[in-house]
Amino acid sequence: MKILYPLAKRFIAGHDFESAKPVIEKIMNEGYEVSIDYIGENSKTYTQARKAYLQYKQIIKEFKDHNIDISIKPSQLGLNIHPYLSYVFLHSLAKRAAKYGHTIRLDMEDSSVTDLTRNLALSLRRKHGNVGVAIQANLYRTEKDLAILMDKDVSVRLVKGAYKESGDIARPFDSHVRASFFDYAARLYANKANKPAIATHDEELLDDIEELMPNPSYFDYEFLYGIRRDLQKKYKKDGKKVRIYIPFGTEWLPYTIRRLREWKNLKFVIKNIFKEWFK
Repeated sequence: MKILYPLAKRFIAGHDFESAKPVIEKIMNEGYEVSIDYIGENSKTYTQARKAYLQYKQIIKEFKDHNIDISIKPSQLGLNIHPYLSYVFLHSLAKRAAKYGHTIRLDMEDSSVTDLTRNLALSLRRKHGNVGVAIQANLYRTEKDLAILMDKDVSVRLVKGAYKESGDIARPFDSHVRASFFDYAARLYANKANKPAIATHDEELLDDIEELMPNPSYFDYEFLYGIRRDLQKKYKKDGKKVRIYIPFGTEWLPYTIRRLREWKNLKFVIKNIFKEWFK
């Protein structure tokens, strides 16, 4: 599957931390914020979880002279082995990150771990003050989760939701997800939420937020590395805080395949590459 690597390089900063560092530094030097993701999820053994923990420790130390955000999937740190294992690792990382002014964002995974991930964010935010969480607009439960997180001053990254879920718990139509996304963005704004982030490449949604929110610069705007760099430049030029989500790691192949597995995602990638080229 080496044939995919040239394509993967557009969306992956490097196959390991050493190869990713120059890319991350370049993006920061260009004036962007960064959220660094060591690719991986659902560790099956303590050894796998500890390997990920040690990699995040290295990231925190390497960028001690910068303010960075670190994106972590709790299952990568052992959530599905035992929730307390992931808590111990995350507690240590949050404490270390706080020392250097870094923030940590828990990536939201499938609905089987939504409760655990939300509760981890609540606990770690209370103890260290620097931990936020991603919330998915497609889930019906998000209205309640969002209210709880805002009440406890937890920073939220609002996403549409990439995991396939049953119609019992998730909105099946994209138009409904987009409407919910805007609604939740408006609630974050109206409730003066703590450093909320908007994470989407949906230009219609971004335009709606730009036009209908009194102060759209209230949000941070997050984009995936390698996707719509023209939008990234535009938003930075307009004076908005733009954060690039930068993945790296040896698991680049599963990551790339997941992005291309569905025809819908392949069309998304191709469409956005062409949009960027011809802007």
